[in-house]
Amino acid sequence: MASENKNSGVFAQHQAALAEGRFLIQQCGDCSQHIYFPREVCPHCGSNALALVAPTGLGTVYSVTTVRRKPDAGGDYNVCLIDLDEGVRLMSRVETDPVDAVQVGQRVQARVVVDKGQGMVVFDPVDAVATAKPVPRGPAASAAVHSSSALKALRGSAAIAGVATFGCGEATGFTEMEVLARAAHAAVADAGLKMSDIDGLCTASVLSTMWPMPVTEYLGINPRYINGTMLGGSSFVAHLLPAMMALQSGQCNAVLVCYGSTQRTSTFGRAEIAQARRVMDPQPYETPYAPMQPLSAYALATRRHMHQYGTTRRQLAEVAVAARAWAQRNPEAFMRDPLSIDEVLKARMVSDPLSVRDCCLVTDGGGAFVLVRADRARDLPKKPVYVLGNATANWNRQVSSMHDLTVTSASQSGREAFAMAGLTPADMNVVQLYDAFTINTLLFLEDLGFCKKGEGGAFVEGGAIAPGGRLAVNTNGGGLSCTHPGMYGIFTLIEAVRQLRGEGGERQVAGAQTALAHGNGGTLSSQSTAILGTFETL
Repeated sequence: MASENKNSGVFAQHQAALAEGRFLIQQCGDCSQHIYFPREVCPHCGSNALALVAPTGLGTVYSVTTVRRKPDAGGDYNVCLIDLDEGVRLMSRVETDPVDAVQVGQRVQARVVVDKGQGMVVFDPVDAVATAKPVPRGPAASAAVHSSSALKALRGSAAIAGVATFGCGEATGFTEMEVLARAAHAAVADAGLKMSDIDGLCTASVLSTMWPMPVTEYLGINPRYINGTMLGGSSFVAHLLPAMMALQSGQCNAVLVCYGSTQRTSTFGRAEIAQARRVMDPQPYETPYAPMQPLSAYALATRRHMHQYGTTRRQLAEVAVAARAWAQRNPEAFMRDPLSIDEVLKARMVSDPLSVRDCCLVTDGGGAFVLVRADRARDLPKKPVYVLGNATANWNRQVSSMHDLTVTSASQSGREAFAMAGLTPADMNVVQLYDAFTINTLLFLEDLGFCKKGEGGAFVEGGAIAPGGRLAVNTNGGGLSCTHPGMYGIFTLIEAVRQLRGEGGERQVAGAQTALAHGNGGTLSSQSTAILGTFETL
């Protein structure tokens, strides 16, 4: 065991060892589990009896992506997830030529590269027999459903009374606050209310940790209930249940949930946001390997799904083509040109196996909805859409901390949302999924129970989720073809409401009475599921 400096935290100890050319992980003195990344408390048993130890360094490639770059930008490089024989997983790279020769299941050996006083763990291919321990699955192993009688009593207690979007696509000349305000004002008017009626606020932004305060100031409201919980793109779906509780307690009477972004046209765009996140949301065990985040994380999940279940790029292309077919029926969609499977397969590779057509749009856009108690909703002008169930789950932040890249915490949020609603996937008429990448749709169809694990690819074949298919998925065109301002979750709810109101126009699903809206945040990190229904479902 390595000596420990009691005057510094484990991160500093780990980094100091790397600078000396030593790679250390942790082992718990109480449960004997190995742990990586290093932390102060054992995630398996809660003990703080942790020691830094030297691993064998032998491991197996769990997943791999090659980031494709032009030669003048530094050329291609791989990003890998490695399962050490001690039963822990970490992000790294495998030193091999060519860089895309790395294979899932390949055996590798760790070494530390030190440059300018900074150490980094890399791996080299080796011929070695695999003797790895399985990586513990943690919360993903539990199939327990938490749904109390109090939660079930909230079923249908609140309804979405107003929805609106603004500036989806390009909002040149607008700030993100202005885009948000336009959407918020329109949603309040759609609900038949005035801004002075709003006494609850839920909002979040990637650019501000204190976003509710400037929003309150800008809109000129005085909310008694305020929620600025930031879980990435799932935030606005996750805001539902706490808002329902606030409404039922009498803390407030009308909750505005709102969002705005001008990432496409703003001078402070995605590249600048990514740079800021390295400081505001540090991930020091992944950032050194330069994954093209969030894309590379989803590419790693895609590669693992392909390896484990035989999923193909053609099946992923079905997702993109279906989304575009729906978008062609939506006048608000940003991309409405025809798209074929062959065009997706021939598209420029970005972080393999995901091409540019497997990735969501980069747009501006604002979205908002108003939530009120069910009894009040019946007296407002628009057809109420009731919240029947909502649940949120989060197992990790870093993709390297996922227990299984093919299983997300949507398997938990979905189970619990359905349990609260007293419904099943078979009861859903329309499904709105957070499709930042084509793999998302497959993972969420599986995790939410629309098909078995590993069968998502087969499920979407033959236009099964396109107009006229077996299941209406992402009827607005989704993040792949309609809009994606950076946090797409609110738009899944808005489209679900429009479908249940019968306002879908050419894309309307006939007779829709139930809908699922699902949000995803981070790198497959947070998941939130909502089940919505019309009056007939109460």
